[in-house]
Amino acid sequence: MEGKLPANLCCPCSASSPSAWMSQPVNRDIDNTQGTMNSSTTDEVTYLRYSGSESEERERPLVREAPWTIHVNGEELVTLLCTPHKMNFMVLGFLAAEGLIGSLDDVALLQVCDEQEGVIEVTLREDGDIPLPAHPVLLSGCGRGVTFDDLSTSHAKLDSSLTVSPKQLSALMRELRHQAKIHRIAGGTHASALADGESLFVVAEDVGRHNTLDKIRGECMFRGIPTKDRLLLTTGRISSEMVNKAIKMEVPIVASLTSPTDLAIKLAQAWEMTIIGYARGGKMNVYTRPDRVIADSP
Repeated sequence: MEGKLPANLCCPCSASSPSAWMSQPVNRDIDNTQGTMNSSTTDEVTYLRYSGSESEERERPLVREAPWTIHVNGEELVTLLCTPHKMNFMVLGFLAAEGLIGSLDDVALLQVCDEQEGVIEVTLREDGDIPLPAHPVLLSGCGRGVTFDDLSTSHAKLDSSLTVSPKQLSALMRELRHQAKIHRIAGGTHASALADGESLFVVAEDVGRHNTLDKIRGECMFRGIPTKDRLLLTTGRISSEMVNKAIKMEVPIVASLTSPTDLAIKLAQAWEMTIIGYARGGKMNVYTRPDRVIADSP
């Protein structure tokens, strides 16, 4: 069951009603999903194409990367560089990842005003100061991110019986690439998905791989989709912040088309999370908790 929006949640000040705004996609050619904001995900650019000694002028779409500033209870919290797609879901997921909200019930208002592009105003139901540490951590990645979380913070070890076979994972990765619609049109994005062993539940794209996980968490919160005991798939590198976001979603298996970092492996070992890299072409590398990967029948 989808989450029930508070009266003013996700309603921009220029819209007549929440339902009127929520029905508008970011880019009608790309996405028709609730949770988008009135901004295009791509820009058309002109460039000069060289082939040997010859050149010609061409046009093509490029993915947008834009700064969005989140204000919480009237105070500036953070500015994120991201692709303006499923932005309300990303804000919900970011606030949840930072421990500022636990559910939709904690949010009284989330709005974007046309007069101030790139600013998202959030009002939490609880009054008082925002409990953030003094020193944010800048995240690695092509879309510069930030977290106020201490990556050394201990989390409970994952106790999950979830398993996946190489055949299942290969099929899910193919489907993820198929559903990465922005990347197919313009390139330049990472894609991630929440899945079980058979199908994808939620897919998100962004220039920043960590942003995709915030978008997934926010959409799952809105739609009432459990994240516990699911798989997270991503086209990008599995870094420490990706593992940190995954553990907060209680996801026991994270798989990527490319490599994890050494710190990601260390965190995954401590939290007993399964990390899978280079999952493509029917092959994969299992770095931690390999017992969750069940060999296919001959």
